[in-house]
Amino acid sequence: MDRLPEAVRATFPVWFASRITVILLSLAASRALSGQPSANLPTLSTLWNRWDVGLFTKVARFGYESPKYADHTEVDFPGFPLAMRLAHLVFGDWTVAGMVVSFVAGAVAVAAIWQLQIDDAAAGQLAISTGPVPTATGPVSAGTGPVSAGNRRRTAPGGPDRRAADFAVLALLLFPYAVFLCAGYSEAIFLGFATTSWLAARRQHWWAAGLLGAGAASTRVTGIPFCFALAVQYVVGRRRAGLPVFALPGLALALPPLPVLGFVTYLRVRTGRWDSYAEAMRVGWHREIDWPWVGWRTTWHAAFDTSQSSAFAWFWRGEVAAVVLGVVLTVALVRSAQIGEAAFVGAATLLMSCSNYFASGIRTMLVAFPMYLLLGRVAIRRPWVRPAYSWLCAPVMAVFVIAFTQGQWVD
Repeated sequence: MDRLPEAVRATFPVWFASRITVILLSLAASRALSGQPSANLPTLSTLWNRWDVGLFTKVARFGYESPKYADHTEVDFPGFPLAMRLAHLVFGDWTVAGMVVSFVAGAVAVAAIWQLQIDDAAAGQLAISTGPVPTATGPVSAGTGPVSAGNRRRTAPGGPDRRAADFAVLALLLFPYAVFLCAGYSEAIFLGFATTSWLAARRQHWWAAGLLGAGAASTRVTGIPFCFALAVQYVVGRRRAGLPVFALPGLALALPPLPVLGFVTYLRVRTGRWDSYAEAMRVGWHREIDWPWVGWRTTWHAAFDTSQSSAFAWFWRGEVAAVVLGVVLTVALVRSAQIGEAAFVGAATLLMSCSNYFASGIRTMLVAFPMYLLLGRVAIRRPWVRPAYSWLCAPVMAVFVIAFTQGQWVD
């Protein structure tokens, strides 16, 4: 265990315990709410095979445009179904295979978030104590340049920086819609790639950042704003470090868009259309590109339409809240000079807003990892944030775990 990176040792126990707790909660809720004999209770696989899990499974099993099913799965990027297919070689159940992928990817993500918070704190301490740190290639400013191993060791175990990192991880685990980090959905694998890519970018390892960013872009449409954010982070980091922007490491920025271009080209070959993704969204979900205020108006009316089920009404309210949260978070990140992170959250918020109605915005905020880093920093200055967030979010997260595994619509 001592040979593992400190970030893994600090986060894996709580990640593992949280997954066990979520699974036990789903099983206990099934026993308590089903009203059936014990012999007829649904299995773990049945409980977690809900909604989009089935769509990802169809892609993993049969590919796109298959005669085996009629769903418009072109809206699901291929990264997660491919990972499911690999996991299925070991785990025979498709639902379990998806959950295993989410478990492994989530473990990587929480470790990367923890390390990002520690690196942020170390860079901030150096900037405060000495100003820009001279290196062989130029000065390094807080939050943008590399942080050496020696500098990272300045963070005292159990000190405020460690507490900030611990809370950043806890904030992710308790986010109300964190149920999707346990289910066979693409959120966990996106976070695993995106956070490790961002960690590499922060340390100026741009080829690693580009490769990992390509992994993130292969998993969901949120990878497109992430590609943009990596480019912004590169430019900002190079300028703050006094380095030329047009340099060999910049070629790594060509890697993240490649999976998106490859997927679009593949769909063009299969369907004969370059807009297969948009067409599948229109036909399957009646969703089209539109002005943000059009989507706001439609979603707002749906959120307070008393004629529909309460589950869907709260879903629409959550989508409205997600857009508001995205805007507020973007402004907060700009004010704290986290320009790359602000570019990611802002572009992702714009992407989910430019539609005739809002959808999947809640899960976009779930993978907005800069939010958890910001919460970690805020909680050190304002200690009441940690208990307030925990007490408010944990019960809601538990309710959504129960709702999702009981087949209720969550997002």
